[in-house]
Amino acid sequence: MNIDAIRQIPLVDFLNHLGYQPTGRDSKGLWFYSPYRNERKPSFHVNPRKNLWYDFGSGAGGDIFNLAGELTGETDFIKRAEFIAQKMQLPVEKPYKPMPFKEEPTFENVEISKLEAPALLKYLADRGIPRDIAQRYCVQVDYELHGKRYYAIGFENNAHGYELRSVFFKGSYPPKHITHISNGN
Repeated sequence: MNIDAIRQIPLVDFLNHLGYQPTGRDSKGLWFYSPYRNERKPSFHVNPRKNLWYDFGSGAGGDIFNLAGELTGETDFIKRAEFIAQKMQLPVEKPYKPMPFKEEPTFENVEISKLEAPALLKYLADRGIPRDIAQRYCVQVDYELHGKRYYAIGFENNAHGYELRSVFFKGSYPPKHITHISNGN
């Protein structure tokens, strides 16, 4: 069951599969008797160009999924899609296909040193952080990722991992943890 394919089903075809035929036509579309309630005069309008419907008798409207909800009383989107697929005799697939686990690349050749790279110090200065404060609390972390060498400002956490920042990168070097900064006590 392909949701995009269901969304493309013409409402007129869907109503025809349910046994409803148009009773009239106007410049914007077709009139039907409402498929989910009794009425004497057709007040259910379908705009085939936009593939949308509106029921002037109830004030409801929308796309094919909204119509399936009105027909079934179902609020669950997947059950609405299954109803449409069954009525249109579409092949039903499982709505969820698990994605294979993809391991993220890891940092390699990590080196921690005193924060001295001019580009990193300029980045901090542009952000209004004085050099002496930055060098007291931060380090320079040189690392390799995807086979390329990079460097960033490192702010150590309590588990000895680092929050990493540079002009081009915002991330962390594991493990993630909180950071306590004592006020000289």
